Amino acid sequence: MKPGVWKLDDGPVGDRPTFLAHALAMSVRYGPGPWPEEASRLPDELPRPESGPPYISSVVMDGIRTHHFARGDDPGGVAEMAGLLQTLVTAAPQHDDLVRLHDLAAEHSALAVADELVAELRRRKLPAGRVHAIGRHLAEQGTRREAVKIGLVMVGACGGESDRDLLLLLGTLEELTLFAVVALIRTQPDGQRAVYGLARRVRDWGRIHAVERLKGCDDPEVKDWLLREGFRNGIMNEYLVHIAATTGGLRSALARPDVDEGLLSGAGGILAGLANGGPARDMTDYADAVPVLHRYADLAAERPPVLGRLIALLHVRAFLIDPIGELDWQEGARDRLRARYEALVAEPRWRELVLTHLADSEREDFTAGLWPAMRLALPVAEQVIAYLRRDPLDAYAWMVLAEGCTAEDVERTARLAENLLPLELLTGEPVDGVLWGADFAPDNALESVVGRLARFPGVGLSLIRIGLSARSVRSRRAALKALAGWPAAAVPEEAVDWVLAAAMAEPSEDLRQEMADFVRTR
Repeated sequence: MKPGVWKLDDGPVGDRPTFLAHALAMSVRYGPGPWPEEASRLPDELPRPESGPPYISSVVMDGIRTHHFARGDDPGGVAEMAGLLQTLVTAAPQHDDLVRLHDLAAEHSALAVADELVAELRRRKLPAGRVHAIGRHLAEQGTRREAVKIGLVMVGACGGESDRDLLLLLGTLEELTLFAVVALIRTQPDGQRAVYGLARRVRDWGRIHAVERLKGCDDPEVKDWLLREGFRNGIMNEYLVHIAATTGGLRSALARPDVDEGLLSGAGGILAGLANGGPARDMTDYADAVPVLHRYADLAAERPPVLGRLIALLHVRAFLIDPIGELDWQEGARDRLRARYEALVAEPRWRELVLTHLADSEREDFTAGLWPAMRLALPVAEQVIAYLRRDPLDAYAWMVLAEGCTAEDVERTARLAENLLPLELLTGEPVDGVLWGADFAPDNALESVVGRLARFPGVGLSLIRIGLSARSVRSRRAALKALAGWPAAAVPEEAVDWVLAAAMAEPSEDLRQEMADFVRTR
């Protein structure tokens, strides 16, 4: 390379496949997205532990930090990266220098350095075209996630309309969506429309990051999508329902005479999320809550019963009985709405709907009927047992069955668990941490049953014995909780011996102390 000639080496900057190659492969295989779980196995992915503390991926950590904590700062990392970039843009960049920048960026949290890095590059008045070229290089040739994110930050700071396809492609990897969304807003003349295109390609934290940038959008197509599908995500709909209701114009949409099932279904999901409250703005922050809730009740009353509608009604009813915060409503508004929703939910057609749904234990969505069945206090033990005979490792179904037990039928539930669960697989070297993956579904099922035996002294001793010697710390804790909930006279001496033996092998210091305390008091 001649002195003074400024040209980037186009080769990858690591010994792994690039993130761009991974995204291209997913695109060829599955189309524009959303992509299946396979796409989240990124080129720099480390083996995920089978046990230990709950595994939290970096995309989840980015989501949590942006919504619940300060992002932090990293002035040392910013200064070092800016200094290296200044060297690269003022001289002919060498491959080794690009690798050094890539590896430096990979060692720092892009979330912590992004804003300050952009500000520092502007303060140094570095040539935008060259900064953009290096950003594209990191984004296209990067083999580690934080370096690719930093590349997207640089593209967003100095790029333009020509970057759209790259940002959409890489942004379909949920790990990168946040950074691609910000770059699209900054570089595209129709930023929100571009973000809308990306929002439809992702489903989890990526969907949340994208939809949050659609707040206030006045595009009719986007607004309609927000009301029907845009708020739905694989994390918590509650993050997005207020944006959907307000930006989407839920009140005016429901006021139309031609509300179709798709819109009504979306409205139910939005209202359920607003009623639940949680990590974002909720029903107490929704100015149109009262008229919208009345309109939804009107529509639900005249339409055929469907399970999703009942679930929404039940969530709203729970909110009206016990609001999650202070209501700035006119006097009597809550009482009138509560009476309406309680009367709606009490209609026999809903009971018939749930019982009909649960009558077929082989239907794929069988468990979708369990939550409304519990809220309506329906007797569904026989239906759940039929389902568990077909799918004995469903921890949620075991929880529903055990929660609904009475003193008369708890023995049957315990025997059923003894017969259906592969108890021989559950004992072994105790682990101090959560067990992950399908291989540990029996552990979760056992915990669901054992953890609810505290109400029934003397019942399920064989399950409790297995629980105390289980490999899962949650099963061991649930078994101890069951025994601790019984009167001392109901705990046989042999059970105290089980606890003592478990304590001697227990790797969790806290649980070991709880076991020792239990033995001392018996």
